[in-house]
Amino acid sequence: MIMKRFLAYAALFLATGTLTAQDCVFYFPSEVGTRVGYNYYSKPGKQEGSSELLVTGRKTENGNLKLSIRASVFDTHEDTTITFDYAVWCDGDNFFIDMKSFLGSMNLTELGEFKITSTDMELPAVMAPGQQLKNASFTLEMTGPIPVTMTSDFTNRKVDALEQIITPAGTFDCIKVSYNTFSKMAFIKTEGHTVEWYAPGIGIVRSENYDKKGKIASIHELIYVKK
Repeated sequence: MIMKRFLAYAALFLATGTLTAQDCVFYFPSEVGTRVGYNYYSKPGKQEGSSELLVTGRKTENGNLKLSIRASVFDTHEDTTITFDYAVWCDGDNFFIDMKSFLGSMNLTELGEFKITSTDMELPAVMAPGQQLKNASFTLEMTGPIPVTMTSDFTNRKVDALEQIITPAGTFDCIKVSYNTFSKMAFIKTEGHTVEWYAPGIGIVRSENYDKKGKIASIHELIYVKK
């Protein structure tokens, strides 16, 4: 269940986008109170749910500009299935997503003692086609009645192109980023490939997740930005 939940909401968590330049110009709305909405599809035309990201806070901490985000996920009946809070930040040169904060928001305490180690998702301030990005990963070790270890790796991360994407929210000039994914929990293994399109001041406009055979598994698409 934990692994399934992580895979389902990882794209929502990563949708916080990137930052550019030393003054931290965002690839995500930086104004407190801004809401960004997405629809999720298991395949083109088949909606499985939706989500909303809300910017709840903005502050400077240890010299880094940090945003507080509240994420809410809804099913097809618009009932809330999960809500969690997390933070993202930039150091002037790079943008970081703390995977520990994300996993720590998911009620893991019910499983007993656990330890999380991670290499945070990092995106450079300036991205250009052909640029290779750093890998990211996390490991969750649960030491309850039945010890379980869950790992997830994001590898071969790269900037593919500059493309224009059209969604219900409008037309956006985007940076296309792709990477491979590998997750493992006990005997369950999941491999795939993800493609994401980022727009300045918006964040992820569209993402597509593929299984190891290259078949599309899910689509996440921007449907509104409300300030």
